[in-house]
Amino acid sequence: MKQKWPILIFSALLTASIVLAGIWGNAQFEHLHSGSVLTAEHAAQGIALDGWRQEAPGQWHFTFTVGEDIPSLTLCVTNTAAPLAHEGLTSLERSGELYALDVAPGETVELVFTCGRSPQTWLMTSAFASRAFRFRTMTQLIALTAFVTMGMVLLALYHYKHLPELGYFLLYLVIMSVWALMVFFFPAIRNSLLQLILRSFFSLTVLASALLAAGLLGVKLPRSGRGLLALAAGCVVFFALSMSSYPPLRVGMLVAGMCLCLYYLMAAVNADYEGAALMLLPGAVTTGFRVWALMPGLDSVLFVESVPFYLLRCARLYDLPFAIGCMVFVCRRFALLFDRTEQLARELDARVAERTKELTAETEARKSMMLNIFHDLRSPLFAVSGGLETLESAPEALPALLPALRQRIEFLRRLTEDLFLAAKLEQKQILLNEDRAALNEEAAAVCAACRSEADQKGVELHVSADTPLPVWGDSVRLQQIIQNLVTNAIHYTPAGGSIHVDCRAEDETACVSVQDTGCGIAPEDQSAVFDRYFHTTADKKHDSTGLGLTIAQELAHLHHGEITLQSEVGKGSIFTLRLPASPRRGRCSWNHRVPTLTTTASARPPDTNTRRLPPCRLSRRRGSTRRLFPQSRRRA
Repeated sequence: MKQKWPILIFSALLTASIVLAGIWGNAQFEHLHSGSVLTAEHAAQGIALDGWRQEAPGQWHFTFTVGEDIPSLTLCVTNTAAPLAHEGLTSLERSGELYALDVAPGETVELVFTCGRSPQTWLMTSAFASRAFRFRTMTQLIALTAFVTMGMVLLALYHYKHLPELGYFLLYLVIMSVWALMVFFFPAIRNSLLQLILRSFFSLTVLASALLAAGLLGVKLPRSGRGLLALAAGCVVFFALSMSSYPPLRVGMLVAGMCLCLYYLMAAVNADYEGAALMLLPGAVTTGFRVWALMPGLDSVLFVESVPFYLLRCARLYDLPFAIGCMVFVCRRFALLFDRTEQLARELDARVAERTKELTAETEARKSMMLNIFHDLRSPLFAVSGGLETLESAPEALPALLPALRQRIEFLRRLTEDLFLAAKLEQKQILLNEDRAALNEEAAAVCAACRSEADQKGVELHVSADTPLPVWGDSVRLQQIIQNLVTNAIHYTPAGGSIHVDCRAEDETACVSVQDTGCGIAPEDQSAVFDRYFHTTADKKHDSTGLGLTIAQELAHLHHGEITLQSEVGKGSIFTLRLPASPRRGRCSWNHRVPTLTTTASARPPDTNTRRLPPCRLSRRRGSTRRLFPQSRRRA
């Protein structure tokens, strides 16, 4: 908060200093009072005529004496006054505000004008007038070009992005451009209606700048209903009062509108609105010059414009800082949006490329998997086919071939079951019959069933399952996880090796570790052992489907657990199953399944891995479609 106050105070001081500098600078210029002598020095720099006499309603008189060494004079009239008298007064071509004054040194001149208030006039040499008004024309063209250029840019932006704040900015620039054009082509307007229209542009500019500041800084402006009517009424009241013929009221309303605009800018900076400082300082400069430009309308003796001040005011350059600040703010916002869009596009391209790479890898993996499946199916089928051909020619060889045939057929059965289960896991069609279970007892049961296989291979199987490990899960699936880990260890452990199954509790986690003394897994292969159909070089030594560890890991994830691996080549591997030990209480929880499993009436192959599903009630639907609802979970 403390870091914001310096810029706010500096902005307020900047506005006040510009106003005070205008008053002080104007006071440095002398005025020619009625009845005085016009010197050559005064004529060379232009001097304002002060002290007009109103001798009749609407008639203003001014008298002065021409000094020595004064060349031809030019009279500038800016407040629509019309000359009535002086035979040497002729209007200059291409300008309704400049008049050539043919006088001689020492001559006393009386000027008579008709207008509602005292004329705003200056006397100057023709050479000075030529230079001064050439400078004014150049600055007017610069301001007009700047406003039109910014308007075209804003129009292009608004065409592609219909933002309300861009509309406010475009309205502001249109008003400024039209105003600059009118001042450029009609420097002195005699028609009262056109004069009123020209005066109204100042009020419109102040109103548009306040709306612009509010819109750019995110102030919620009403768009419908009572709020819109209130906003419209406020704008109408402001415009009417700012066009009042009473100078203090008019100037006061315009200053209030400019202060409102400056307040919005300061409030945005105070609220840490991004980029608000880009408009605050230029806005403070423009506000100061606008207040300075309003002062001649007060008819105050403190501010009777000099020629330089008049030229700068007519050029409309004091509105450029605020317009440029707003333009920089808008361009910065669009630049940030463009950068953000580019960043999002790059991120999207990266994600698309990554996803494409993943899909390509997945496609290649599926192709490889299909080839591997074909190879694994073909080998036992060829073995069975060869065995049958041998039996046709030599039936007496049946006792010798029967173990090998049984082994091949068992491998085919296991492969088809794993493929079917893997497909169901991929489609999220596995139903868990969750209940209280003892993980140590499940591990002991699995080890008892696998002991004959281990003994047949010559591998010692040790189990430590004395620690109670209560968990919440499907007993059949839990046994399948442990069985896949133990079977994998038996396959990779050579004869004479050993396998240790350890059940323990770690914090709030139930752990079952399967440690073998096999060949181990290389570090580069450890991250891929749980991938579908992954094979190591050691898989060629025995029958392996390549899906056991994948199925075990996915089933562990369904139970909110995971399987970790620790392995060292030549020493063995340790697979550890970790499950939440704190059981979820209550009735059966059916998680990690599709909400409703829909099957058709056509026959489907039996799932040998879902033996302990709870009883289900069949609910008839239209056609041949049936939906299975677990009886224990169906709500009334």
